[in-house]
Amino acid sequence: MEGWCVMPLPDRPNLEYLKKLAKEKLRELQCGDASARLADAQLAVARKHGFASWRKLRAHLDALRRAGKPSGRAGLLQEQVEEFYGAIYRADEATVERMLSVEPALVNARHPDGTTPLLAAVDHNKPGLIALLLARGGDPDGVYAHSAHTPLSWAVTSEHFEVAEALRRGGVAPDLYCAAGLGDAKAVEAFFDAEGRLQEGASSTGSSRYGPDGMRLPCPPPSAREVVSDALYIACRNGKEEAVRVLLRHGTDLSFRAFAGGTPLHWAYFSGSHAVIEALLQAGADPTLRDDVLRCTPRTFGICWPASEGWVSKVRQRLADDPTLVNIMDAGRAPLHLAAKGGHLGVVKLLIEAGANVNLRDAEGKTALDLAGERPDQAGSVKVAEWLKDRDP
Repeated sequence: MEGWCVMPLPDRPNLEYLKKLAKEKLRELQCGDASARLADAQLAVARKHGFASWRKLRAHLDALRRAGKPSGRAGLLQEQVEEFYGAIYRADEATVERMLSVEPALVNARHPDGTTPLLAAVDHNKPGLIALLLARGGDPDGVYAHSAHTPLSWAVTSEHFEVAEALRRGGVAPDLYCAAGLGDAKAVEAFFDAEGRLQEGASSTGSSRYGPDGMRLPCPPPSAREVVSDALYIACRNGKEEAVRVLLRHGTDLSFRAFAGGTPLHWAYFSGSHAVIEALLQAGADPTLRDDVLRCTPRTFGICWPASEGWVSKVRQRLADDPTLVNIMDAGRAPLHLAAKGGHLGVVKLLIEAGANVNLRDAEGKTALDLAGERPDQAGSVKVAEWLKDRDP
């Protein structure tokens, strides 16, 4: 996904669904960190919905239940929907097909979290289900909750490229944003006329962006230059050099603030593509600008963003590219500080194995242990603090 983005709870939140979501999240976490536990996944789900801990999320749901719980036919229908989504999460094609044969309307039934069946298949990286859902009438334009992400744009953003190709084989045509993220340079070029003017309505999707007041900005952006610049962001994020070079010829804003307030150069460093980074620098991208969330310069953002989000594989890639990043300080904190504060034990272990200084202090004089200890109500932070304390001197 695009990293963190607080999602409001549905009108009728269901604890059983959230438990299932936590189990799915656990499997995802364990792909990058075998030591991940259910408490870590529960914390991630709670944070996704704006709660500091799983306990606080449950307390909120308990309060809602005491105030009045849906029942009757609506409740039975909700059980059907949850069973259907469970089959999607498991990639259980036989059950998905059986349930659609009985209740065809399930193919576009919204889950309480705002997703659709196609989006769920994308989010859980289940390419085998795409053709089935499309054939049964799945809506390829259904957007995710309050965002503008369609199944294809979410697949592109999540780097689920097999899913994206399955959608294209099923007849889903990419807009400019998706074509750029897929690295389809010919498709990107086709959105401009012979004079280099962008076609009207070239993008129907785009990155999640927020203003200084925290309110979501229009998606896609209102101006042609912003639309092209947003496409440049996703091409840079996914390291798609040919698409980047095409877009650079069409009047992009190299200081455009995309997701997390990062510029295309920030996200190029995140991708680790040296060719894309060099292309942007040659085009005049400013390597001193800071993102809006971590306040990092682009080079440091490349490791600090995944460290803060717990993305072990991305951190490992950045360290392999540039081992000197392990103790880099920017905006007052090193990658280890951000990983410890976020409760990401897998990243903490990886950084220390790579030579991170566990005694390094941030701008406020705090070590990684200090930062992990500030969140005693979060399981991930507690695990990090305990592990750091138990380490040999």
